[in-house]
Order: sequence, then C-alpha cells, then structure tokens
Amino acid sequence: MAAANGAGDPVRRHLVLDERRLNDVELKHDRVRVLLQESGADALLLQDPVNIAWFTAGADPSRFGVESCQTSVFITEDARLFATNSVDSALLFEREAFGLGFQLKQREWFQPHRELVDDLCRGRRVLSDSDHAPKRQAARLLADLRLPLTPLEVDRLRRLSRVVTHAVEVSAANARPGMTEAAIAGEIAHRLVKRTVNPVRIQVAADGRLARFRHWAFGEEPVERFATISCIARRWGLHAAVTRTVCLGHVPDELWQAYQKLALVHGTALYFTRNTLMLQDVWKRVQRIYEKFGLPCEWLQSDQADVIGYRASEHRLTPDSSCALQEGVPVFWHPSVGEAATGDTLLVTARGPELLTRSARWPEMSVLVKGHGIPVPGLLRVRTSESSSEPKFKAVPAGTSASLFDATGIADDDHDDRMDSIWELDLTSERSIFEEDESAYSEESVFD
Repeated sequence: MAAANGAGDPVRRHLVLDERRLNDVELKHDRVRVLLQESGADALLLQDPVNIAWFTAGADPSRFGVESCQTSVFITEDARLFATNSVDSALLFEREAFGLGFQLKQREWFQPHRELVDDLCRGRRVLSDSDHAPKRQAARLLADLRLPLTPLEVDRLRRLSRVVTHAVEVSAANARPGMTEAAIAGEIAHRLVKRTVNPVRIQVAADGRLARFRHWAFGEEPVERFATISCIARRWGLHAAVTRTVCLGHVPDELWQAYQKLALVHGTALYFTRNTLMLQDVWKRVQRIYEKFGLPCEWLQSDQADVIGYRASEHRLTPDSSCALQEGVPVFWHPSVGEAATGDTLLVTARGPELLTRSARWPEMSVLVKGHGIPVPGLLRVRTSESSSEPKFKAVPAGTSASLFDATGIADDDHDDRMDSIWELDLTSERSIFEEDESAYSEESVFD
C-alpha cells in the first residue's frame, strides 16, 4: 500500500493496488496482442472513452464539458501507456489507473494533444478507434473484443444493476400524485450520483404518455394516475438498465389489460435469451407472442432490446440481428404494449439467463414458458388518500394477485458493498451505499 501524499501533508490518502483490476487489464492486453498479430499492426491507439474504460478496467479520462480528446492509450505487444497532459497525469496514475502497469508520455497542457499522438504513431502501423488518418480503423474489431464480459466485469455489472434497480424502485415507491416527472427523475439521479453512479438516460412518462412518445424523457407535467420509469446508468464504464411502472391509487383497467399481455412478451424474451442462440431467433419467438395476442404491429412502435455493456447499446435488436448470444453477454429487454412498459437487464450464462435487475421488494408476475415459471416485474401501487379504503390487493385474475401491491414495504434500507473504487478507500467505514438521509429529497437543491 502506497501513500499518495508527502509525509508532512495534513491529509493522507492510501492507494490500494487492485489485483483483480490488474489481472483484468492483463487479460485485455492479451486480447489486443492477438488483434495486432492477426492484423499485422504494430500498435493500437485508443481515444474513445468507451474503449479506454474497457481496456483499463474502468478508468475514466474524460473531462466534463471537453469534447476533444485529451488522453489516449497507446498499446503495443510489449507495453501500454497513457499519452496525456501534465494536468491530468496525476489523476490517471494516482486514482484512475494506479498500479496497472501503464507507462506515461505527457506534454504540457497548452501543447496540442494531436502532436503527441502523431509522435507515438510515426513509423508504426497503427490501428485506431478514431478517424485520424493514416491509422487504420478498428472500431468494429474493438466492439467484438468488448464482449463477452470478463469475471470482474460480470461482478461489477451485478453490483451496478442492484444500485440502479434500487434507485428506480425506491423513487417509484416515493411517488405521490402531483409530483412532476422531473421531480421523480431528480430523485433517481440523486440516488445514483451520491453513490458515484452516472445516470445516462432517465425516462419518467406519466399517465399514458408513453403510448405516443416511446422515447420520452421527462417534463414538468405532474403524475396523477401512473408513471413508467426507466433508467440507464453507468459505473466503471459499464451500463445497466431497468424499467418499472407505478400506479398512484387506482390502477386503470386499460393499463392492467395491456400490462398482462406485456408480461407474456417480456417473460418469453427473458426465457429464450440463452447461450448459443442467435438474437434474431430469440426475436422470432417474441414476435409470435405479439401476434398471438392480437398485437402483430405493436413491436413496430418502439425498439425492443439491446445488448448492453460499455455502450448503452452495443448491438440493437432488429428482426435480422446477426448477433450470437454467448455466456457473459448482457441484454436489456424493454418491450412495450401501448401505455405499458417494463424492462430488465439479464446476463447470458451457461445455466440460463440470470436476471440482474430482479428485486425481492418489487411485485412479480409468473409467466409460464415451456413449463417454466418466469418471474417478470408487476405493477406497484402507491396508496393515496383516495384509495385508502380499498383492500390491499386489487382484484385481478386468479394466480396473478401477487403482481400488484402497496409500496409500504419498499424502503431505502438495503445493504450492499459501497461503490467507492477499491484504489482509494476509507477502509474503516461501514456506511452502506443504500443509506439514505433522514430528510426527504429536497427540491431546493435544483435550479428554478
């Protein structure tokens, strides 16, 4: 363990070498060596933050509000280095990539980064994920290298999925009539950012707006009856996503009817997302469910699924998708029927699909597929003054009543490891990442 500050400094931080990260970077370097040998190249230049996060096992060299590349990663068969400036080098080597075997090539902050990169590439046959000639484009090849996920990435995606699911479900349970879509979105962002997770896309569609605008984000409109809440978030460069629907008081009959059909579609998708299958073959089974229940054109209203990973969409599902599923590939299914929508992130494993965003606190429905009961998210009802006289469970068809219940059991009190990166930890802290403040989320913390 190495100290990051001088002996006389009043504040000291301890940098911890993460052996799992180092092993993961070595594994990625092995993949790059094979790529270089097969392509006859001398080196690989990475400038896309997506690929840098992948190769470095989670480092983020990007600077908020700066679009131009200020940090590159240069890889040969024998070495890997950061090409950066004198301002960012300390952050890279003391926090983002401590102890991961990188060398450093730097210039002053006022010197063009392009000149530094050109010096590294001069006289070499270089593959690159950028469009700077004369380097050969390798973006598609790198996309293939990013999947399947490594053991470290699988572990991280499981942790991230729990945090994202928690943020969405607790925010949904705290929704009340009159809250705006933006206020709910703000609660989700608050719960994510305080745990060092970056919200990439948040959608809060109130009272059936989703039927018309499938890619609606959120607005100032108040939620009166129900809301569909969806979130994609990023940590360590990886993405996880989840979609849930909450009803405030009464559950509209048209929503419930649409949601039951949606559950059959979603359950079928989850069941058949299996190792060795082609994504287009999974889609054919899902499409038949749409047709079977009189919705042959419903899937045309919105996209249905994405292979997820270091991009929010590594590969989008289309009827002719050529993507082959394999162990270690995560998929975000997000089908919709009219104003009803749901979504889960799952991981393809040798034992079958692993549902990463399943929660013990959220109501479930069981969909029978090939004789197997597949759990899918149900509708959550938040009691209001108008619905306080109703029974706890809404009367629904036999065998599905457990798919709808009140939000009294969903509290911000789950426990899990903190999300702080292992390379800089307060080792004595036992604070849970799910610990919430006593006070309600304050709208005073946002701009008017």
